[in-house]
Amino acid sequence: MEREAAIDDFLEKYVFGRWEEDIPLIGQAYEKNQAEIEAGLLNAVDGVCRKAALLQEQHLKGDSQYLYFTFLRTSLLERKACYRIDVYDHRWYLDRVECSARWEADFIFDPLFRRMDELESARLGYARKISAMDLDRILQIVAVYYHSFAVEFIRTLVPDLLQSEGWGVMRKRPDFLVLAGEYQDQSEVLFGLLEPDHDSDRSEAGGM
Repeated sequence: MEREAAIDDFLEKYVFGRWEEDIPLIGQAYEKNQAEIEAGLLNAVDGVCRKAALLQEQHLKGDSQYLYFTFLRTSLLERKACYRIDVYDHRWYLDRVECSARWEADFIFDPLFRRMDELESARLGYARKISAMDLDRILQIVAVYYHSFAVEFIRTLVPDLLQSEGWGVMRKRPDFLVLAGEYQDQSEVLFGLLEPDHDSDRSEAGGM
C-alpha cells in the first residue's frame, strides 16, 4: 500500500466522524464536575478583570473594549487545551500592557487526547507510512470540532461572567465585546454589538 493510500485508509477507519462519539463523554464529564468546571472559567475571568481594573487605576490601560478568549493550539502538542484570556483597551492588539489569564478546557479535549493515543497504536499497523507528524496534523484539524464546543460552553457562561465582581470594578467602553477565536485570526462575538467601524479598527490593530 502506497503512503497516500495508507493515509486515506487510516483516516477512513480511525478518524472521519469519530469525534461525534466523544460528545456524550464530554457531556458526562461536565455533569460530573459541573461546579468545578464552571468555577474554573469564572474565576479566571474574574481575576483578569480585576487585573485590568488595577492597571486602569495606575493609568497603564484605558477603558476595556475587548475580552478575548484565544485558543492556544500549541498546547495541544503537550496534551493540554489552554485558552488565554486577554483584556484589551480600544487599541486591541496594539495595547501592549499585558493583562491575561489562562483557562484549560480539558474536560472537552480529554476524549480527543485519548483518541490520539489510540491512533498512535493504530498507525503502527501501517509499516511507517503514517508518521508522528501526520498524527500532529490530524490533531490540529480535528481539534476544530472540540474548540467549537469550548466556545459554546463559554457562551453559556457569559451571563454569569457579567455578574462577577471583577467585571463590575473594571471600567468598560459602551461598545465592549467578548470574543473567542485564535490569535490574530477570525473571531466570534459572544457578547456585545459590533459597530460597523470596528472592523477597520481591528484590522489596523491586529492585522485581521
